[in-house]
Amino acid sequence: MRFDRLNRKLEGLETTSKQGKEVRDLTRFMHLDEIWYEAYANIYSNKGAMTKGIDDNTLDGMSRERIENIIKSLKEETYRPKPVKRVYIPKKNGKLRPLGVPSGDDKLVQEVIRIMLERIYEPVFHDSSHGFRPAKSCHTALEQVQKTWTGIYWFVEFDIKGFFDNMNHETLIQCLEKKIDDKRFIKLINSFLKAGYLEDWKYHSTHSGTPQGGIVSPILSNIYLHELDEYMAELVHEFVEGKKRPTNPEYRGLTNKLHRLRKKLEKSGGNPELIRELKELKRQQKVIPSGEMHTEEFKRLKYCRYADDFICGIIGTKHDAETIMRKVKEFLSDSLHLEISPEKTCIQEAKKGIEFLSYGIQTQYGDKEIKMQMSGRHTTRRSVSGSILLHAPQHKVMQFCKKYGYGNWQENNPLHRPELTNISDVEIIETYNAELRGLANYYALAREVKKDLANLQYLSQYSLFKTLANKHNSKLTLIIKKLKRGSEYIHKYRFKDDWKEVKVFQLKHMRELDGKVDELPNTLYLTSPRSELVRRMETEECEYCGRVDLPIEVHHVRKLKDLKSNLNLERWQEVMIARHRKTLILCSGTPDSCHVLLHQGKLPSKRHSKNA
Repeated sequence: MRFDRLNRKLEGLETTSKQGKEVRDLTRFMHLDEIWYEAYANIYSNKGAMTKGIDDNTLDGMSRERIENIIKSLKEETYRPKPVKRVYIPKKNGKLRPLGVPSGDDKLVQEVIRIMLERIYEPVFHDSSHGFRPAKSCHTALEQVQKTWTGIYWFVEFDIKGFFDNMNHETLIQCLEKKIDDKRFIKLINSFLKAGYLEDWKYHSTHSGTPQGGIVSPILSNIYLHELDEYMAELVHEFVEGKKRPTNPEYRGLTNKLHRLRKKLEKSGGNPELIRELKELKRQQKVIPSGEMHTEEFKRLKYCRYADDFICGIIGTKHDAETIMRKVKEFLSDSLHLEISPEKTCIQEAKKGIEFLSYGIQTQYGDKEIKMQMSGRHTTRRSVSGSILLHAPQHKVMQFCKKYGYGNWQENNPLHRPELTNISDVEIIETYNAELRGLANYYALAREVKKDLANLQYLSQYSLFKTLANKHNSKLTLIIKKLKRGSEYIHKYRFKDDWKEVKVFQLKHMRELDGKVDELPNTLYLTSPRSELVRRMETEECEYCGRVDLPIEVHHVRKLKDLKSNLNLERWQEVMIARHRKTLILCSGTPDSCHVLLHQGKLPSKRHSKNA
């Protein structure tokens, strides 16, 4: 495949976008077969690759002919996206979130569109946007707040009412047309927006919104809210007032008193009464902000967004915060046709804090002192002054404990989990490990994460011990004694004539983060990271029978684990397990071809390839 040509063309899109020019000829770009193989390589291993939409069309059976047919229909403008199948998944608050499941071909077309849109818009997206972007995450958003929002006095948190369901199609198309000069490409995106959905086999048209679950939906939502990012960038620039925060008059008065008192103390030779007075003045000074908090002379506005959740931080007065809230609300309503949820949008003092992305965020003022030298004199200053503190909210930790049934939080009473007693000890331990490790890793940015999660670790750990004790009908003390290895809890087990061990996860096992939480390598511009599958397809040789005279298709399975659980494996299943692949290149096109016979349940074992 000529992936170098694809990469050059994608880089051309990026360069044009960076230069502020409109991009053209995207429809012709979609006629390149390389981008379709790239798209397929990106999504074939996804969990949803084999999930059916409204028909039986999945990514199973991918072939050169199938790709050529899609390209042909796009050239002839006969391609029509099918309605998505609507399903519901539970949300954290107990409600249900609607998801749209596209057909297999529509998933592939959407991925091609996504690749192109990402190259066009990533160079112009703002650093304040963190959701659904390469090398961006909840952690990068929180780190930005933690590192750059020092001295914030007011938080304004916003909640858009039903964003994904209420995105205005006409507005979205106008946003796209600002960067893209290709009517056929815009028309294709619009056809996906208008495709509708089936629920209980009843068709519903879509006049607004984008289906959650669609491959192209996340980047379309970012393109839509990029208009908000642009507006907020202007607002941030306009809000700047003053170069330095004025000194708090009360703080300055105490500083002057301290200065005069130190001079008296030097002359007195260490008068005890003056020393006591000096200590009292220093104590008073510690609890007073050094800068003037309520002032018109110094103002700053900060902004951070993750998907449709966004917050503002304001150095200024409450009136300033109210003005910002009003302006943002008017912009969303007038320009993006979106409503703010009044009950979830509020202004809060920074020292009291808010929740953002399930973290507690507040400013902190410490009473610890750092010794330093200033103007030739040894003095002290506060170690923390208006910096951002991140912590794990206790109610979130309690919800996690309840969700997994570790025990009674209020009574600090761990409980066993009977639903786990039918699996192996190793699987039980790994289940607990994955749960606690996942939460600990998410809250790794919290200043005192081990303290915040200490009680949860106790309940999780002893729930594990009680579950093992219940499974083996043993005493809890015997289980603990069996696992105890110094300060660790380790389970040893036999696996294929060898001894293995699995360690019970504890918070002390969290690695040192060094400010690199969730830092991922930037793979946005690697155009062939999964090119092995493409090379296998290009050989046009059946990996089961070795035939090269028939067209080939790619057979998919959801999980290799599903195959391994079968007691009586067929030969083709053994081949996939041996190669450790979820895909198998098979011949097709005739009644006796391998892929046809496999789906009929008639594929004989004697056909296996010499390479299998």
